[in-house]
This record gives sequence, structure tokens and C-alpha cells, in this order.
Amino acid sequence: MGAETFKLDQYDRKLLYELDLDSSLPLFALAKRLRKSKQFVLFRQKRLEDAGVITGYPAIVDMGSLGYFSFRIYLKFRQTTAKEAQKVVEFIKGLPNVWTITLLHGKWDLAIFVGAKNTQDVHAIWDPIMDKYKGKVAAYNFALYAPIYNFNRTFFMKGDEKVETRKYGEGKPFQADAVDWEIIHAYAPNARQSVLEVARKTGHSPEAVRRRIVRLEKGGVICGYKLGLDIDRLGYTSYRMDIELLSNARNDELFEYCRQHRNIYQVQHTVGHMDFETEVVVEGLPQLLSIIEAIKERFSNVVGNVEYFSYSTYHLLNYIPD
Repeated sequence: MGAETFKLDQYDRKLLYELDLDSSLPLFALAKRLRKSKQFVLFRQKRLEDAGVITGYPAIVDMGSLGYFSFRIYLKFRQTTAKEAQKVVEFIKGLPNVWTITLLHGKWDLAIFVGAKNTQDVHAIWDPIMDKYKGKVAAYNFALYAPIYNFNRTFFMKGDEKVETRKYGEGKPFQADAVDWEIIHAYAPNARQSVLEVARKTGHSPEAVRRRIVRLEKGGVICGYKLGLDIDRLGYTSYRMDIELLSNARNDELFEYCRQHRNIYQVQHTVGHMDFETEVVVEGLPQLLSIIEAIKERFSNVVGNVEYFSYSTYHLLNYIPD
């Protein structure tokens, strides 16, 4: 039986909203936006962390600007127990440039998100999986996973709130040196740490770290700051909703509909899978089916089929990509 659902009040909601807009906001700015004292905000933030609602404060790093292509691999296993699947996961964790591994429920069993600069990088991940586990893999799907349009989450809010779009995966090329990489790795997992902490981790001066972070932001490498959020603790479930389109004629309208929908927080532009992919947060399957029906009715002349499946456990979750 899972942990008891954490009940949010108006201050918790506002704090989560502001942090998901920009998780790097300093404490004094958060206090000003909530119209409460810094001590009050810090207490609420710590309470949400201790309850497991807030899981982190990552920077959104556009690996496309650093020369990486993002790929997603779906796997469906055959004759594989949960224990055996965990062994596959542990093996994949040790492969190069594997960014995220997610447990799925439904059509696919596992999603693997990887970065690659060339075909050799892809083979370095895929070939070992096939060499060791081909007999266990009933089906798979490769997709180019970019660009990504990420929206700050508003599903826990009561009214109409500002929606910000963070696009990444195909940014303008940026020439990063070794110091840039050191700072990305030290800073990106936790954007609320101080410049002094990053300086201590990297061995560079605080002023050098500050200048580099500003440079990475201006160059589009760091393209936003969001909130790590355990939605299960709030009584919600994540689904991927994939839409087959009969025509692209209303794509802009469909995108804007999804962007403004409080339960949809991401749209993926992929090549190799569905025409239009979204990430949805709902309180249960009935709510998801209601959202699907609304989309089918509103876009009846272009929407063919809609598939969905849920996902839960992150076996590996790096800060790059999202």
C-alpha cells in the first residue's frame, strides 16, 4: 500500500507553481511572490521535501546545443518476470550515455532515453542489449526524441495560471569547454545550490562559476529551471498520450490546446513513433479518458487513433535530458 496522499493548501500550491516556473528563484523572490516571510517559505519548502513531494530542483539542459541527438527506445519483454527485468535495467544502467530509464505499464515495459553524437554511440548502447537480451525482447521501437516542449505544471492549481514553454533538443550549437562541462554536471542537478557550493565542487572561483552559468543561460544550454515532483504523493498518475493524426493541418491549434490544458505538461516532437506525443498528469484513468474524448471531439477531422500507457518507476533519472 502506497504512502498517504499529501494534501496541499494554497501556500503549498503557490510555492510548487513558482518553483516549477523557475526552481532557481532565490528565497527572497519566492517570499515576495507568496507574500510571506522567508522563514515561512523555507519551512513550507522543507516540509514538501521531507514529505517526498519535492524531489529536486534541476536545470533543463539542452543537450542538442552540445551536439547530442536524443533517442528513445521502447522495449517489450517476453517471458520475463519483474526480477529478471530488473537485471536488464541494471545492465542498461552501465551503458554509456543512458540518461533515463523508466518503467512503463501497458503496451511497453521499458523506456530508455539516450544521447548520441553519431551512429557509433547508438550502437554502443543498442548492440550490447541485443547481444545479451535479444531473446527476452518481444518488440522494440526507436524514435528520435526532439524537440521537446515542456510546460510548467499547473494541474495542482485552482485558477488559470501563466504557462511557460521551455523548448529543447535542437538548440543553436554551443562550444562548451571542459570548465563548462564541470559546471553543468555540478550545477544542473540542483539549481538551488549556491554559487559557492558549485565553486567548491568544481575548484573554480565563485565569480568564474557565476560568469559561466550566465554564459550557459545566454547560450541556450541551460534553457530553464523546473521542479522535481513526485506526483504519486499528490494522488496523481502520469500517462503518455500518443495521437495518430490523419492530417497535420491543425497541428498548431492542437499544440496550443495541449499547452493550455492544465493536465498536459509536455509535447514531444518525435520521428519514428506517433505523430503527436504528450505527457499527461491525471487523478485516474477516468479523467484521462475524458481528456482523450474531448480531444477526439474537438479535433475529429484530424485525429485518428489515441493510445495511452502509464509510467511510474524511474530506474535511472539524470538531469539530461528531461
